[in-house]
Amino acid sequence: MVTSKPSRMSNKEIENRAIAFVLTHELAAGRDAHDSRNLQGSPVDVQSYDLATGRTLLIEVKAFGGAGRGDFLWLEENQVEALEGNSDGHIYILTNVRSENLSDIQLLDLTGEALHKRLLAKRPKAYFEVPLPTAEYDRLRAKAAPAPTESGAAFALKVLRAVTVLHDRGYHRIRFESVIAPTGMHVRLAVGREQEMTSGFPQHEDLERTAFISVGGEELAARKFADTMVPAWWTPEMVADQILTALPPVEPTTDDPEYVCRLAEFLKRASAAGETPVTDDGDRRP
Repeated sequence: MVTSKPSRMSNKEIENRAIAFVLTHELAAGRDAHDSRNLQGSPVDVQSYDLATGRTLLIEVKAFGGAGRGDFLWLEENQVEALEGNSDGHIYILTNVRSENLSDIQLLDLTGEALHKRLLAKRPKAYFEVPLPTAEYDRLRAKAAPAPTESGAAFALKVLRAVTVLHDRGYHRIRFESVIAPTGMHVRLAVGREQEMTSGFPQHEDLERTAFISVGGEELAARKFADTMVPAWWTPEMVADQILTALPPVEPTTDDPEYVCRLAEFLKRASAAGETPVTDDGDRRP
């Protein structure tokens, strides 16, 4: 039962959040998925290539801010034709997308015979209204896909990528630091303005003006970072936006290309190694 307070979000924000969730879900399943909403000729939201079978899944995403139980699925004519004519067609129903508790979000996979049966019951209007009875909804919910998870190393690399995204936007004076905790069990990450990071890793009194977190090797669905819970399915661009929201005001300067290039090279090495990135906090040089 979902009890979390829903966030205020536009329909576009709900859709984008759902698509990000789906892309991460597909990656975790070993498939190469792409947002195909703006791809000419694509009738569905996501196309996902299964590396093991060589087949491409056609995925239409239906995002509900709440539960969506007993509601209808709205499809356009070309979407119905694509799903009816493809054995790899799916409708992913994302529930509770507006919930502040990100673990409330679930992915319900309507496919195969169940999808075919629902499409046979469609009601043509100016669009197609596909009924989703509560019994079918409950059957799907019983085997709903859980929220994706990621390791501490993957999260740290995502934060590092987010900083390079900010650098690409011109925020050259935003710094990334990561050091191994004295216990050796965690890596401490901090992202902040240069003035809060002048002596390497920020001092205790500066931490509240940075985005700060300690990460270990555990797999988690979300982590508290930059004044919010950052879910595993957020993209580096989404994390970059949140960092800007959490930090004190900062303006783009585009005046430190040396640091930008150095950090980009550090990201390349860390990504290739697949390990938690650790900087040299002695001189703030990755």
